Amino acid sequence: MTSRRPLLKIALSALALVALLATSANAELARQARADAHASAFRAAKVNIPVRDPAPPPGAQVLKYKFGPMRIQPGQNLINIDLQKERPDVDGYIVGFRPGLVYASNGKSPSVKIVHLHHAVWLVGDDLLHLKPTFAAGEEKTNFNAPSGFGWRYTTKQTWVLNHMIHDLTASPQNVYLTYTLYFIPDTAPEAANITPIDTQWMDVQGVKPYPVFNALQGKGTKTRSGTREFTYPEQAPNAYKADGIVRNKWVVDHDATLVSTAGHLHPGGLWTDLTLTRDGVTKRIFRSRANYFEPAGNVSWDVAMSATTDAWKINVKKGDILSVSATYDTSRSSWYEVMGIMVVGITKNPVPGGVDPFDPSTGTVDQTDYLTHGRLKENIDSGVRKHNVGLRNPIRLRTGPFKDRIIIKNFLYNQGDLSLPGKSGLPPAVRQGHSLTFVNEDAPLTERFHTITACRAPCNLTGGIGYPLANGAKFDSGELGYGPTISTLLYGAGQAEQTVPITAVIDVPTDSANCKDVPGLVGVIKNGCVGTDVYKTPKNLKPGTYAYFCRIHPFMRGAFRVVKRNAKA
Repeated sequence: MTSRRPLLKIALSALALVALLATSANAELARQARADAHASAFRAAKVNIPVRDPAPPPGAQVLKYKFGPMRIQPGQNLINIDLQKERPDVDGYIVGFRPGLVYASNGKSPSVKIVHLHHAVWLVGDDLLHLKPTFAAGEEKTNFNAPSGFGWRYTTKQTWVLNHMIHDLTASPQNVYLTYTLYFIPDTAPEAANITPIDTQWMDVQGVKPYPVFNALQGKGTKTRSGTREFTYPEQAPNAYKADGIVRNKWVVDHDATLVSTAGHLHPGGLWTDLTLTRDGVTKRIFRSRANYFEPAGNVSWDVAMSATTDAWKINVKKGDILSVSATYDTSRSSWYEVMGIMVVGITKNPVPGGVDPFDPSTGTVDQTDYLTHGRLKENIDSGVRKHNVGLRNPIRLRTGPFKDRIIIKNFLYNQGDLSLPGKSGLPPAVRQGHSLTFVNEDAPLTERFHTITACRAPCNLTGGIGYPLANGAKFDSGELGYGPTISTLLYGAGQAEQTVPITAVIDVPTDSANCKDVPGLVGVIKNGCVGTDVYKTPKNLKPGTYAYFCRIHPFMRGAFRVVKRNAKA
């Protein structure tokens, strides 16, 4: 085991409706009209943050790199880890970082509805035992810009490890490159002599978890004056850290320093992340990173950019201060499963001139000005969504299908009640009130191709993308059905007593290790166990009616079942 620890360290240092039976054709048509109108009536978010995309500063080279090609398997949704060798061949400072994802065949960015960059984290350190997350990218592709006169120190002796999760939303494989452009000032440039080095302090509401997600359920949180709901994690989640008692969204500052940059990361539904500082029991908000949705339907898709600090933002912190992060989601229209709340903070090794102490008004006021690091991205536009779909039937209008107690998922289809199937197989199966319908994922491999059974408001049969369907039905969700590996927290410097934790999106339920025998890459080498399940049972308390559902991982997958009265005849 000792000889495998470096790989293990790499692995995780490297380290988401109810319609009653119709009584007449006219009633069904009216219900369909109301549902379609609701699906199209969303409003764009009223945020319009300016864009600031600075050119390379004096002395900087523009270095373009790509990692791959990677063949992303149909429906793939797993985390991989690789050593990163594509980087500068001389020492210097990284002052800008711009991530991307392109097709291997033509260099164009794929639509996020086909394949997207769930996340990529570049972990950097002087050796394998001292890796820290330094640069990162999500679907919104926020650019890193060091303030003028600052930069991340780079040496050729460093070790770089890439933790990446590329998500294929389709039933076809994709060949892609992960790209990143560096603004790089080599030590030989005169400007390098005046650069102040900074490090990254990673702030995450789920802290050091390999897959750091939480759920923001519809209707939870605080009702606003406009009638919407805003849910802030972890403040409004009483059991956020109950499982192990570790408060993961806080960092106790370990040296006097100055914070010089930050920006947030959220998922669809997210509104903002907040960074706060606490000293002697007093807490001050020092920055809010806001989500600017270009999406006409509002905060439902990846057609968004996150705001970042300006060069004027400099916050002096003292050893013993507590830095905290929180994330706020709009839970008015939908539940949001497996979402994130992260802020990547640039911090100096020592305090620098011009910094503001939030607890000492004599030093000035905190500059809360924010800007977007890029404008609207063409590949993130969720086009053609929420329109009539001739390929999907309306389950409300269909007669009741045969009684079933088990549905098999295979080849991206539900064997009964799939809205894309014609004839009897496409009819919603009947389930007696008080009973469950069991779903079994038989798509292979189960370590790559996960599926969910997530309720959406019936009929749930419009054209899909990122912003449709939404998890706005009867509030049931299976979690991701499949299997994935676990690793020991001792292997990635969690700083706590040893735990075994998942490095995957599946449900954290122990299972036979044989279910993870085909896990690929370095993760397969360092795993110490296996979790997950391929079975889900619907709630027994559903009232009679038609229930539509979809797969959050592959939103083109739609199905329905019908709960009938206990005495209904077969």
